[in-house]
Amino acid sequence: MNQLKVFYLCSELTPFSESYNLASFSTRLTSILHSKDNYDIRLMQPKYGFISERKYILREVIRLKDMEIEFGNGKRLMNIKSAFIPETRVQVYFLQDDDYFKPLPRLLYKAKNGRVLSDNDIRFALFAKVALDTLKTLYWKPDIIVCNDWQMSFIPQLLKENYSEDEFYKDMKTVFLIHSINNYRNFSKKSYDSIQLDCNITKDKKVVDNYLSAIKYSDKTIIIDNDDKNIYNDIKADKDLAKVYRKSNHSEILLPNDASTSDWLGLIDKIDKALHE
Repeated sequence: MNQLKVFYLCSELTPFSESYNLASFSTRLTSILHSKDNYDIRLMQPKYGFISERKYILREVIRLKDMEIEFGNGKRLMNIKSAFIPETRVQVYFLQDDDYFKPLPRLLYKAKNGRVLSDNDIRFALFAKVALDTLKTLYWKPDIIVCNDWQMSFIPQLLKENYSEDEFYKDMKTVFLIHSINNYRNFSKKSYDSIQLDCNITKDKKVVDNYLSAIKYSDKTIIIDNDDKNIYNDIKADKDLAKVYRKSNHSEILLPNDASTSDWLGLIDKIDKALHE
């Protein structure tokens, strides 16, 4: 049986970091997919300073030590370590950066006083660039890259516009999972410039809705809704988002707050089908 190689990108993952339901969702979904014989799945998330390397046994990956990455107006040396989700054999790569990820508190996207961090877009632009460059350094070529929420919304466009002419990347597909609708998705032109990506932003605007490009450039968009959210309705209410969403290859999945095993199996079945399209 041919295995489907999946690179799963998320900004948080239980038990390492968790600020909203993305973290627990990602752990459960990837653990179930990993248990299937037809999946080879690997994850990547940032290495925040509060994540204990001793507790979770993070190890160096020789190939991924001191990788030189072009970012902004210069180059950065990046390091990535590896561990497993506890009590599983699901491999997680942790991207280290002393400036952008190490100092963050457990709120992740906010300062300790609750103020939203102004450079979230720059931070995850760096993550997107490193994630894609890491694959070639690893000599591991996934069939699909799963991009979760606003934090990973750069990946679909970045892959299509800046990497597609490289033989190594040209057949990779992206699946964009939407878990939330909020203002975090509004990115600055500076964040686009930092990864040499074109930005369709007008002079009268300071930010661009990054969901527009993520939906447009991804091969599949899936809304993950629950009882407390109405993401689908929020998208329909936004004229620009609704337009690009209607034109995309998309689907919606409702996962109840008190989701049963059968609910999860139904979700896994739908995602499994989407990944094999």
